[in-house]
Amino acid sequence: MDTVQNYKCPCCGAPLAFDGREQNLKCNSCGNEFSADTLEQVDSSDSKTGSESKFDWTHYEERHFEPADSDTLVSYTCSSCGAEITGDGAMGAAVCPYCGNSAIIKSQFEGALMPDYLIPFKLDKRAAEDAFKRACGNAPFLPDEFMDKNKIDEMTGIYIPFWMFDCDCSAAVSYSAKRLFSWCDNQYNYVRTDHYRLFREGSVAFENIPVDASKKADDTYMESIEPYDYSEAVDFKTAYLSGFFADKYDVSVEDSIERANARVKNSTEAAFMSTTDGYAAVVPTGSSLSTSNGKIRYSLLPVWMLNIKYNGQIYKYAINGQTGKVAGEYPVSKSKRNKYFAKVFGIGLAVMLCAIWVYTKFM
Repeated sequence: MDTVQNYKCPCCGAPLAFDGREQNLKCNSCGNEFSADTLEQVDSSDSKTGSESKFDWTHYEERHFEPADSDTLVSYTCSSCGAEITGDGAMGAAVCPYCGNSAIIKSQFEGALMPDYLIPFKLDKRAAEDAFKRACGNAPFLPDEFMDKNKIDEMTGIYIPFWMFDCDCSAAVSYSAKRLFSWCDNQYNYVRTDHYRLFREGSVAFENIPVDASKKADDTYMESIEPYDYSEAVDFKTAYLSGFFADKYDVSVEDSIERANARVKNSTEAAFMSTTDGYAAVVPTGSSLSTSNGKIRYSLLPVWMLNIKYNGQIYKYAINGQTGKVAGEYPVSKSKRNKYFAKVFGIGLAVMLCAIWVYTKFM
């Protein structure tokens, strides 16, 4: 039995009928016309964007510390939050960078994976404190007593573990889009909406996609203080840990791949979306990605951590140890906020009363 091919309108989904005069397929519902070549392109794009995404990562080859390196390191365990961090044996009293607890227990270092590379701290403690103070200066309605010098002194430098992902990504993304045109005459205002199907296909190369490998570090904060300048990364040496802590990873590379895939997907789709300017509305309708040359490495990135207790609540901050970018939430002084809005309301009321007076006097 012969098979009958039914064609649907790419814009509204209604059936298409061949118009012999125009030699095109026409939609009687929305009025659009399509050539056979155009429909083939639409079918091809739907096939590409409708296929399942494929992510390919090579197996990570573990590296371990040499005995000589292990001899210079000790482990610290926080009795409050349970964080297990590493530091050099010369460190004395310390504060947990994650929860601010001062009861840190020193113990024998037990082997952990040796990082492939790290970015050394570029900001010393004073520079990190200055960066935090500048960020506080931009925080609206910050209580005056929040900026306590003794609290800021408890800032701790720690190398946070990250899995780093490199790959080449090929992708195809389809969109529905609109353009609006408006005009008017003596009687009516008119708006015409034109609908489009957009298709983008290409490739993007990624290097050093960071995925936080510590359960204690807040993922949102770690992403907020990006980016790092990876041109300043160096091969790992224990000397870089002198005076700082280094967290051990407790999120496996296998458990990090899903987040890496999500970051690749979101970044690729954002890059393709940036090429769709000129439309009133653009909505993705399908996407398919495929990665190749996937490579995974283990790294340490520098972060200054600060915990400030204020009014019974702990406010946590992360500061990029290379750039000084700050992430965290700030308390709000109700009295400052109320005074501000009262002032704004007073000014607005005065302007309104002045306008009423001018109107009544001269009209």
